[in-house]
Amino acid sequence: MPAFDSLWANNQILGTKDFVNSADDFFSTNYHGMSVLSCMGGNIPGELIGTAPKAAYWLLRSEDSGSEFIIEEDNWVAAAEFADSVGVDIINSSLGYTEFDDASTNHTYADMDGKTTRVTKGANIAASRGMLVFASAGNERDNSWFRIVAPSDGVNVIGVAAVDTNFSPAFFSSAGPAVDGALKPNVSAMGYQTTLQRSNGTVGVANGTSFSSPVLAGMAASLWQAYPEKTAVEIKTALEESGHLYNSPDSLQGYGVPNMQVACSLLNPAAAEITTENRSWTIFPNPVKDRIVLKSATNIQSGRLDIKLYALDGRMVNNWQLPAAPTVTLNNLETTESGIFLLLVKTKKGVETFKINKIR
Repeated sequence: MPAFDSLWANNQILGTKDFVNSADDFFSTNYHGMSVLSCMGGNIPGELIGTAPKAAYWLLRSEDSGSEFIIEEDNWVAAAEFADSVGVDIINSSLGYTEFDDASTNHTYADMDGKTTRVTKGANIAASRGMLVFASAGNERDNSWFRIVAPSDGVNVIGVAAVDTNFSPAFFSSAGPAVDGALKPNVSAMGYQTTLQRSNGTVGVANGTSFSSPVLAGMAASLWQAYPEKTAVEIKTALEESGHLYNSPDSLQGYGVPNMQVACSLLNPAAAEITTENRSWTIFPNPVKDRIVLKSATNIQSGRLDIKLYALDGRMVNNWQLPAAPTVTLNNLETTESGIFLLLVKTKKGVETFKINKIR
């Protein structure tokens, strides 16, 4: 397939392993994984550029596309263990489990509590080993199951919903929350009319959370490469906090579509671009002694303000979560050390960054 010429030429395919049947012809079993890979590693200039075309990949098969039995969850866990053993940093899982050919092993929505199914347990353990685990939320909202699928329900897993180019939820993208009310899916990405490599050799489009998950997994790989000293938990947090719905998450998109520029600012506030034009907020006094007053240029009335104060060495020295209002006051700064700080003000419209001179 032309989308993968660069991966092969540059030795970016590190290997393959089949956990279903090692005797099968690995590359002839099913086209689905191929299309998924193209969302991340595809590289046809002018036609298709995946979100992580310079990453290295292990291709692991755990799904038997000819049937649906719960042993495939065991295959998934074995594949995750293998991924850990060869040093994988990020797992993309474009599949999910609900009901099986043997109905006695079916899951129910009650099992989608983030910790019950065997595949979800395995995914949580993988995340606990320092890997980012992305899982498709499922394509079930237009059928009887309706809800998220395992392992996207995992407490430590990043469940990814599908949206279109207008950030509207795709009609099929599975709904949350987890059965215990926990926010699921976590985030969303392009999964409706996603550009990818098709099985007939052409570049085209297709629908599914199977494609929104790798789109985001590849973006996360690029983000993590920029900040390799950060942990998987810190990268996951930055992705969620940069979502366009972070101040008002819902059960269809979670925190919404991550903004990588905002995520970079959250991971490295000292490198954040100071807002100088088209400001939504006026901040005074500056220099600051005991308080900071934020005045909205647009008389903002709804939503939530997520405000963080960072030292230039990256330490967060204070944070506030406040209801939006035309004027907001941040008090009790008397004991904060003197020096230059960065104030990040996040609303549902985005993030603005201000340089603050704190004096005694």
